[in-house]
Amino acid sequence: IMTELPFGYILRAVHHWTTHFMVASVFLHMCRVYFTGAYRNPRELNWLIGVALMALTIVFGYSGYLLPWDSLAYGAAIIGINLANSSPLIGKYIATLLFSGSELTPLTVTRMYFIHVFILPVIVTTLIIIHLFIVWVQGIAEPH
Repeated sequence: IMTELPFGYILRAVHHWTTHFMVASVFLHMCRVYFTGAYRNPRELNWLIGVALMALTIVFGYSGYLLPWDSLAYGAAIIGINLANSSPLIGKYIATLLFSGSELTPLTVTRMYFIHVFILPVIVTTLIIIHLFIVWVQGIAEPH
């Protein structure tokens, strides 16, 4: 993108920095919901959806971080695969799902691209629609 498209470096830089802004925004929103008590009855389901969206936002950022496949991305992938493999019971399955196995292969970048561009947008968009629908039905919570 950086060298093939006109102003591609700007597009990549904006994409990079908006990732940080998105993670920070979701984190601040979660803090606001927590500290105002807006997660309490009857909004527990919406809180759980929000927690899932926070986790998916981090996975979004991580999968995008690996896509340039430079030395930083390679190091981050090694850390991610070791972290997944160290998880008890399901670690091996998480490593297989995200990284196509217990070791890095050329398929890892392809899998991360597919997750980043096709899988995560569908899941996140669906959860955001459900999240906003619940807020619309229940209304915005008053601080407790």
